[in-house]
Amino acid sequence: MLKIILLLGAVLFITVEPSPVKPKTLYHTKVKHDEGGEKVKLKHHHLGEVESDLGSEHVDYYDYPMYKFEYGVKDMKTGDHKSQWEMRDGDVVKGSYTLDEPDGTQRIVEYRADDKHGFEAIVKTIVRPLHRHHHLAEQQRGAEGLEGQGHHHHVGQSYSKLKKYA
Repeated sequence: MLKIILLLGAVLFITVEPSPVKPKTLYHTKVKHDEGGEKVKLKHHHLGEVESDLGSEHVDYYDYPMYKFEYGVKDMKTGDHKSQWEMRDGDVVKGSYTLDEPDGTQRIVEYRADDKHGFEAIVKTIVRPLHRHHHLAEQQRGAEGLEGQGHHHHVGQSYSKLKKYA
């Protein structure tokens, strides 16, 4: 058995030729910025041979700016309530956002921006009284274990339930 293995090894050693070392290939790119209007013949698969002026026509790849989006958040556990919308049509941007402040007021900002007037915003504040049971709960929460220390610790929390691999 050992003789067969040695014989096979010798045959493989003799038949396998080491590959020659290949020289490295270097690539060079010549960049030429020419504004000349040279005529070039191009082959088009539908039209056949077409003559074209390369360099004489400038193509502007500018897309007209236009978008619109909106979103809103209403989290009953944390009290995080806000919304926003915005749209752009060319050089004019318009939008609005609302935000419920911790003191119970609601801030509404309506804005517009363009080349003629710049950025303009109108800020409105709507005062909404807190419900009495919310105010009493805040007083009780602040009084627990912190009396006489002169400050209250309020921790904001957010809860999200995510469906993984849905």
